[in-house]
Amino acid sequence: MREYRLASLLIAALVASACGSVEEIKDVVYDERYGNSTAMDIYLPDNSETGRPGVLWIHGGGWSKFHRDVHTDHAIRLARAGYVSATIDYRLVPEGVFTDLVKDSFCALAHFRANADRYGLDPDRVAVAGYSAGGHLVSMLGTAFNLPEVQPDCGAGPAAAPNAVISGAGIHDMRKMPSSSVVSDFVGGSKAEVPENYELMSPVVHVNSGTPPYLLIHGKADLFVDIEQSEDMREVLKQAGVTVRMLEIRGGGHITNVGSDIGHADTVVSSIDTPEAWTVLSDFLAQTIGAP
Repeated sequence: MREYRLASLLIAALVASACGSVEEIKDVVYDERYGNSTAMDIYLPDNSETGRPGVLWIHGGGWSKFHRDVHTDHAIRLARAGYVSATIDYRLVPEGVFTDLVKDSFCALAHFRANADRYGLDPDRVAVAGYSAGGHLVSMLGTAFNLPEVQPDCGAGPAAAPNAVISGAGIHDMRKMPSSSVVSDFVGGSKAEVPENYELMSPVVHVNSGTPPYLLIHGKADLFVDIEQSEDMREVLKQAGVTVRMLEIRGGGHITNVGSDIGHADTVVSSIDTPEAWTVLSDFLAQTIGAP
């Protein structure tokens, strides 16, 4: 009953989030070696509390485009509800090879935790969230933290798993996408040419007993990343004894959902933006890293 009440209170806070103000810390470079390619924005709740839960957002874009501002609105929304939130950039293909993108994501998470006192953050209550390629990267953070191939050498410390993972329309098994040019560009060749890279970059392969709780969000009408990717991941997580929830969005596509007015300023552009997804997302955060 107490957990349900916490979740209900958080959902109410998110619904009313437009009323709060947020402190913004922009252009924080988390790895000096790569400058603005590895920068992040931090969004702090408008209070002086410490030990707050946090959410780190990782953007999509086929691992080769877009910017951290894709998730600015999401981060601000959570900050208004009391979470310390951050959005990150990482080296994109072809600037960075595929392992670099995972290493950068780990370095960003390490920086976020290492500066917990500065941000009023509890480093043991940090979730990561992402969509599409970002959904893949957060899933790698949740499963591949012990892999030497993606261990970063950033100044903030070694790789460590987040406390919870929210993956929207993420690719969890590269091996099932051998004909995707986006995937082959990311991993450096076709499945026939570099099968080991497809294996290495598949979070489903690396699920283990230390994998944190997962929330999977996927549109049932997604034509870019088949919902089977999330369904298979859910089953592997269950078999490993990992807490996992999955939300299937009826009519949800990858870029635009069925019924969306693509010419309207308030268009719902992905399944993670739906009211249903935010209700489940807020409940999941309350259940895993706790309400603010």
